[in-house]
Amino acid sequence: MDLIYAGSVKNLYLDSDPTQVWFEFTDDYSVFDWGKMPDPIPGKGENLARLGEWFFNKLTDPAEWAALELSQRDELRRWLPITHHFLRRESNRILVKRVSVPKLARATVGGNLVYDYGYAIEPRQLIPLEVIFRFGVPKGSSLLARKSWYPFDIHEGAEFPQPLIEFSTKLETRDRMLSYQEAAMVLKARPALLAEVHARTNAVALFLQGLFRRAGLKLWDGKLEWAFIDGAITLVDSIGPDELRVSAGEAVFSKQFLRDFYLGSPWEQAVQQGKALAHSRGSADWKAIVRNELQAAPTPLSPQYKETARLLYEDFRTILVDGQSCSGFVSAVSKLPPPR
Repeated sequence: MDLIYAGSVKNLYLDSDPTQVWFEFTDDYSVFDWGKMPDPIPGKGENLARLGEWFFNKLTDPAEWAALELSQRDELRRWLPITHHFLRRESNRILVKRVSVPKLARATVGGNLVYDYGYAIEPRQLIPLEVIFRFGVPKGSSLLARKSWYPFDIHEGAEFPQPLIEFSTKLETRDRMLSYQEAAMVLKARPALLAEVHARTNAVALFLQGLFRRAGLKLWDGKLEWAFIDGAITLVDSIGPDELRVSAGEAVFSKQFLRDFYLGSPWEQAVQQGKALAHSRGSADWKAIVRNELQAAPTPLSPQYKETARLLYEDFRTILVDGQSCSGFVSAVSKLPPPR
């Protein structure tokens, strides 16, 4: 297999069938958009591949939708079955339908990067939006910074009866939250397409909420990616703890504790400074500024934090895929010492 893309946590290989690619989930992780961090997390890659397989199979099972009492709802039934790109899994890899990624030209205007969304439409193409759904406002939610966007009360701990859906850029150097009007323009001024992406995201979010509730867990928010595949809006990428925020009591199944480990460190401060400098210069390569100008790099995790990270992915898979209760991660994350 030919490597066609090497990412910070995932590699893409071309299959013998050129319409298909393999996603290889590595044991690496990333925080603050840095890319590969110093420590691999044992078992992370295979656990994520198994979780992706499980979620995609559940989404296309009519019995699961019926069991969660969702297929009877008219506003959801019209979008079923949910189409996705998953074909099969082998170890830490999943075989998926191949899509192209729009190429965005960019220019510097007044010291700011400006992107051209006049990309050519292709039959199999990633939709250049990240779609975020929210069932509430957990501690640290970025939604708290956008209270003024919405005509209802947003406060820490608030919960919503229906998912709140937001959009951000996907292919720019920094994710940028978008209004619905801006999101429609990213889709080449096609509001009907945005409405369908919104409706399908709403259906998937409610389905995932039901799965987690059944497992005794609480889903707070998540992010999805969609693509056009032969005329159908299709769920792509994967679903797992890196895309979701799920809690068990006070413990949250997310890698936030890994971000917390580095928060306030000289490297994290350099990351923020590097991003600001790159933005002021109209440059996309803030990482080069951090490495070369600021001469900063992340330090390894402590053994206790690394073991907690291993348990995050292992327990998430055990609870959902294996249907077994376990509390290793919940216990470990509650005992973590302050990082510094």
